[in-house]
Amino acid sequence: MGDDRQNIFGPRLIIGLAIILAGLLVLFSNLGLDIDTDFWDFWPLILIFIGLSMLLKKPEYRNTLWGTIIALIGLIILLNNLDIIDFGANLIWPLIIIVVGISILRHGSIGVRKSSQSADHINVTAILGGGDYSYTSKSLSGGSVFSLMGGAKLDFRQADFSGDSIVLDVMIIMGGLEVIVPERWQVVLQGTPILGGMDDKTSYKPQTGEGSLAAKRFIIKGTAIMGGVDIKN
Repeated sequence: MGDDRQNIFGPRLIIGLAIILAGLLVLFSNLGLDIDTDFWDFWPLILIFIGLSMLLKKPEYRNTLWGTIIALIGLIILLNNLDIIDFGANLIWPLIIIVVGISILRHGSIGVRKSSQSADHINVTAILGGGDYSYTSKSLSGGSVFSLMGGAKLDFRQADFSGDSIVLDVMIIMGGLEVIVPERWQVVLQGTPILGGMDDKTSYKPQTGEGSLAAKRFIIKGTAIMGGVDIKN
């Protein structure tokens, strides 16, 4: 089986719980129940929890830089909504420019990056940018992809895994993800699109004949919010 060591305290769980809470508050309001709380003042908690989830992951999945940035932005906006600090809209654009600058310093540009990955763990973060990743490891153990207004392309045609299945957990927010897999892998898509799409366009061709290997299942779980996930050969 694939490696399932990722922290369950992830963006998908956080956003799912936030949507459920928002729906409950609207339902209570429509039923005439007076709730003396402005839920929208606390929406930055989603950013804070997403940032913390990126910081609390296992070392091979952790993204310290973007986890810190997202958590700090959420904290600043929350403090402003609660009138603890004065944070006007005129400060939002400078923060965005700073984040873009950090991305340029880290990656050289905010455009598409191409790289070959020999690591066994899949750990991709695309924020305000993207990249092409070609995996060559023969011992893949699963991993995660987080995209926020960015995109990524993952090519597994030269990769493999030793167990019968691995899991790729994806969270796409206003971004895109393209996954290319070999035809010998059987894709199992268990995602949930919200104002987005998740399409499995693969053609599975099981190996036959003497010495052929058992079918391998490539399981993709996650959510696409106003974004898309395409899996193809």
